[in-house]
Amino acid sequence: MVIIIIIIITVSVTRWLQNMLKSAAQTQKQINLVKLHEQSKNNLELEIQNYKEEAQKQRKIIYQLEKERDRYINEASDLTQKVCSWAG
Repeated sequence: MVIIIIIIITVSVTRWLQNMLKSAAQTQKQINLVKLHEQSKNNLELEIQNYKEEAQKQRKIIYQLEKERDRYINEASDLTQKVCSWAG
């Protein structure tokens, strides 16, 4: 009778240990997935920040080009008026 009880306990403990090992493996997989997702999130946030900075640089360039364009338009208009006044 004692041997049967020992066998039952041994089988139960073995199953419990197997379940614990499976659970530990699944937990580790989840931890690895979370780490991977965190790394992906960080990479995407960095990429978004880089795009924002690049967009800001391009807005500044556009603003400078628009100012330069307006200056040239005004210069051309002034020169046109001078030429017309000389010709007239």
